[in-house]
Amino acid sequence: MGNFRISMKQRLGFNFFDIFYMSFCGIFAVLCFYPLWFVFLGSIYPVTNAEASMPMLIPNFVPTFEYYLAIFKDRAIQQSLGVSFLKTILASVGSIIITSMMAYSVSKKKKGMNIINVLIILTMYFGGGLIPTFLWYVKLDLYNTFWVMVIPGWVNTFNFILMRNYFNFSVPHDLEDASLIDGANEMHLFFKIIIPISVPMLAALFLFEAVGNWNDWVSYLMFVNDIRLMPMTMVLQNLIRRAYTFTGSTSGTSGAPDTAILIVPRSIIMSTIMVAILPIILLYPFLQKYFIKGILIGAIKE
Repeated sequence: MGNFRISMKQRLGFNFFDIFYMSFCGIFAVLCFYPLWFVFLGSIYPVTNAEASMPMLIPNFVPTFEYYLAIFKDRAIQQSLGVSFLKTILASVGSIIITSMMAYSVSKKKKGMNIINVLIILTMYFGGGLIPTFLWYVKLDLYNTFWVMVIPGWVNTFNFILMRNYFNFSVPHDLEDASLIDGANEMHLFFKIIIPISVPMLAALFLFEAVGNWNDWVSYLMFVNDIRLMPMTMVLQNLIRRAYTFTGSTSGTSGAPDTAILIVPRSIIMSTIMVAILPIILLYPFLQKYFIKGILIGAIKE
C-alpha cells in the first residue's frame, strides 16, 4: 500500500488516499466546530426575539456583549461559577493525587497488593446502587454539603488502571532501586522522583478529570438540596428548562395550541453556554502537548 501511494504520487503528483483522509478530517473538523460557532453567534446576536432569524455562518450584524454583562452581574451565576471552579479544582487535584498514590502502591509487587487491585477494579462492574449510596452519604454527613460533590470522585478506577500500567511498565525500576539505595524513603521517592517523570500522563488524566467535574450536575441533583451550592451546569440546565416552558394548552374557540413563550431569551442561554465551556477551552491548550503522549504511555505495555 505504501509503495502504491509513492508510485502514484510520483506519476500524478498526488494520491487519492491522502486527498480522501485530508478531506474527511477537514469536514469532520468543520462539523465539530460549527455548533460552537453557531452558539457564539447567538450569544452576541442583538435580537432577543426567539422567532428572529440568525445568520448561520457569517455575521451580518453589529455584535453586542450585553448578555455576557447581564450574566456576570447576576449574583446566582457568580456564585455558581465559584462553586464550579472550586469543585473542579478540589475534585480533580484530589483525584489525581489519591488515585496516583493508590496506583503506585498497587504497581509494587508486594504482599496484599493483588487483592487491593482486584477490589478496586471490581467497582467498575458492581456498584451499591443509588439508594444505598444516598443512605451512605447521609450516614457520613455528606448529604447536602459541598463535599458530596468532591470526595466521591477522588478515586477513579479507569484512571487507576492507566496509572498502574504506567508505573508498572514505563517507570524505570532501576531508578527506583537507586533512589532507595541512596536513602530515599517511599514518600520521597514518589513525590520527588516518580511524580516529576509522570507529568505527561498525570496532565492528560487531569484534563479528563477537570472536564468531567466541570460538567457534572448529577451529584448536585441527587445529593444536594441547597441552591447556594448549585454548579454552573445546573444553572444552565435550569435556564434551558425555563426556555421551553409553555403557557396554557388552548386559546379562544378554535382549540389551537398557544404559541410557546420563551421565558429566557435565546441569546442569554447561548451566552451562558459559552461561559460554561470557556474554562475548558482555555485549559486545553496548556495540556495539549501532554495529551497524546500521556494517554499512550499509560495505556500501552512497553
